Amino acid sequence: MLGFRSLKPGRRVVRLSRAGMLFVGFTLAVGFAAVNTGNNMLFLLVSMMLALMSLSGLAALANVGGIRVELLPGQLLDAQTGSPLLFRLENRRVWSSWLLELHLGPERAVLPHLPAHTAVLLPVPCPPLCRGLPPLPPVLIGSSFPFAFVWRGRTLAPIGETAGPWVAPAPALQEDSMVSYDAPGPIYGDRGVGNSGDVLGTRPWNSPEPLLRICWRRSDWSRGDYALPRLSVLKRESETGPVQILDYDSLSLAGLDSEARLEQLRAALDGAATAGIAWVLRIGGIQIAGHGKNGKPGALMALAQHRPYPRYLSLEQPQARWWNRRLGRW
Repeated sequence: MLGFRSLKPGRRVVRLSRAGMLFVGFTLAVGFAAVNTGNNMLFLLVSMMLALMSLSGLAALANVGGIRVELLPGQLLDAQTGSPLLFRLENRRVWSSWLLELHLGPERAVLPHLPAHTAVLLPVPCPPLCRGLPPLPPVLIGSSFPFAFVWRGRTLAPIGETAGPWVAPAPALQEDSMVSYDAPGPIYGDRGVGNSGDVLGTRPWNSPEPLLRICWRRSDWSRGDYALPRLSVLKRESETGPVQILDYDSLSLAGLDSEARLEQLRAALDGAATAGIAWVLRIGGIQIAGHGKNGKPGALMALAQHRPYPRYLSLEQPQARWWNRRLGRW
């Protein structure tokens, strides 16, 4: 589907639950007794139990088949916090799916019911990732419905690495002082309507003020033709206060490496957003201005996309074998 990062199906996964392991052990015990005693009833019971195991695996596979999984592109996460990732699950079949599980590395999310011809967004907790564009952990979708004996699923290999998700740097534990100055005029000259800063709210219009100050779209004309309408004026932020300058090439950050500088800028950005003051981020030849939390997502994205990226560790897991009980797959 256009606009989404699709996940292509990979290898299939079969996993026995604890109840399934007990059931297999009980089946082996009954089969051993049937061979030693020659009782036809025990042979019939063993065949029914084996048929139930096969039916459980086929039903779980049919419950997962036909489910399309897509990762929403352009998501922004925080490093070392385990922010959730949004996945889009679409059921294209004529029957519903139940108890779907979506695994992202060690984390997972459960979707109790997905009706036929329906798509939903499922947030999945994401383990902490490094800044930039790190590789995702293995994505696995599966289900043990309806008998909870056999867990069937399939791995999903992500494609389109440039689609994200992007990870913003974590704030530094100890923030260095940044430089501020009181000349914000050139900074706000290209982003506010009428070069007057961001809108904080509205107030009533006073008659001595010029008509150009009136915001006609927010005026109240409900009084009728014979009464003066309630005219409102946009109240904007003051442009005479200090502006926090967050410069990647600042002299105070000259002795730090790239990742440490980004962490310092993130800490200063969080402080400016919490204090509700104006700030300007200068990094990689671009300049992003904001006030408080306004404009912070764009600044975080600029910090996440700054090159060079850190060296990422391999997230590939060892291939499961039937004798590897720790992985629980065969």
